[in-house]
Amino acid sequence: MPFVKNVVKGNFYKDSLQLMQISEEAKKIAGVRDAAVVMGTSTNKELLERLGLLTKEGRDAREEDMVLAVMVEDEGQLDPAISRLEELLTRPAQAKARAYYNLDEALSAMPDANLAVVSVPGEHAKEIVKKLLDRGVHVHLFSDHVPHEDEAYLKKYASERGLFVLGPGAGTSIIGGKAIAFANVVNRGDIGIVAGAGTGLQEVSVLISRAGGGISEGLGIGGGDLKDYVGGIMALDGIRALEADPMTSVICLVSKPPSPKTLEKVISFVEAQTRKKYVLCFLGREKYEVNERLRGRVFATKSLHLAAVRAVGLSAGERAEGMIERISMSRDRLEGLASEIASRLKPEQKYVRGLYTGGTLTYETMLIFTELLGGVYSNAPIDDSFKLKDSYTSFEHTLVDLGEEEFTAGRAHPMIDPTVRKLRLVEEAKDKTVAVVMMDVMLGYGSNRDPAGAMVGPIREAVAIAVKDGRELPILAHVCGTDLDPQPLREQEEKLAREGVILFPTNAQMAVVAALAATRGQIPKDVKDRVLKEYLGL
Repeated sequence: MPFVKNVVKGNFYKDSLQLMQISEEAKKIAGVRDAAVVMGTSTNKELLERLGLLTKEGRDAREEDMVLAVMVEDEGQLDPAISRLEELLTRPAQAKARAYYNLDEALSAMPDANLAVVSVPGEHAKEIVKKLLDRGVHVHLFSDHVPHEDEAYLKKYASERGLFVLGPGAGTSIIGGKAIAFANVVNRGDIGIVAGAGTGLQEVSVLISRAGGGISEGLGIGGGDLKDYVGGIMALDGIRALEADPMTSVICLVSKPPSPKTLEKVISFVEAQTRKKYVLCFLGREKYEVNERLRGRVFATKSLHLAAVRAVGLSAGERAEGMIERISMSRDRLEGLASEIASRLKPEQKYVRGLYTGGTLTYETMLIFTELLGGVYSNAPIDDSFKLKDSYTSFEHTLVDLGEEEFTAGRAHPMIDPTVRKLRLVEEAKDKTVAVVMMDVMLGYGSNRDPAGAMVGPIREAVAIAVKDGRELPILAHVCGTDLDPQPLREQEEKLAREGVILFPTNAQMAVVAALAATRGQIPKDVKDRVLKEYLGL
């Protein structure tokens, strides 16, 4: 029987990435079966409970406290393990770059710097960002929970000075060919992207690159920019900048549903004041209808998949068909694969479970599922009547965005720390009604160093649970990345393929196959035909 101990360190803080790294090192301590070092948030306590690592001491911890938890086989190993954990916590950091402790010092050392990445608690962002703007520095604002009025103020202030505030909540940008924050290494080219969706920018830029196209600039303006409280300030400035950029010939706009008033403003600007070719991908049930006089220059799509396809088509012209084949599957191939998966299922296996780390990919899948499957439950649903009662417990068709706050409060994002998804995959495998499990695997800077490898153990455990129960559990995955990424695409895909995971070049194609397999293809032909056309261009 294993022994568990918690030690609480009051008012002791390290950021979630540091704690994840320490937790991984702690698991290598002699005699330790499992370990975790987390802040005492309710989310983390629930996770410790599920791991069997929570004791009364940890349960009583406050949010500002740190909890050290270890599980060992021999009770005599508890205290030495905790002592070693405390050593890991207090050892000095090995800096790989010089640290600066105020903006003046940093800007004095780098007087030519023209871009700063800011990641501070949202309520403090305005003060810091304004100082940078006053010094003529563009800002990529990574922070969440920036007050709406602060975002609107900063973007107006920046725009008046010819500067950009990308974000807030901007997880991704590609500036001058350099990946900023959660971004992939993609080919340079003539397609510019303005995106109010982080993983949306990642998916579209990656697919364009994998098809053989390239990105000039990728501007992550944050999801709030296209809401009426901001009014598209940075979206319009981004369009103006790319219109003036001689390296850009095609411009792609990507976003979850904008506010209607702001959407109308942006579309009116594109229609009346631009000359380049455009792809408009405003994810949502309704698709913008292109004005007849603009057809051939402006295209609208309902999926990230088609946004990439259309952008490559506009960029490459006659060469595009062969390029697009690199990221596309034929209708026969998709339907055949769905039938093959369905043939492996038992009658009671009828529900799809999606375990996502990317919010925009979750949303794209939800749109497809809503049309093919009807209602789909989620912790972040399109229709509030399908809100999960418990985000940790799936019901019928379920898509979970593991990057939402209930999973990330006080801990690293699941793109960095896959612990929550590992546990959830094993739980889904225990449900005899699950037909398929699907997931995104996000590569690039900022992400886990080996996201596919991190899932191998849980995949094996999940498959073993199903086999022991006399059934199969098909697992589907889309790896969003390139061979230029720090975690090369081919290596990551091979790790998953060796475990029997079925791989897809795009998220939208994976979503369609999952729905067709779970329903055994019993979807009205007119509905299926419409979805295949509108989301996949088939």
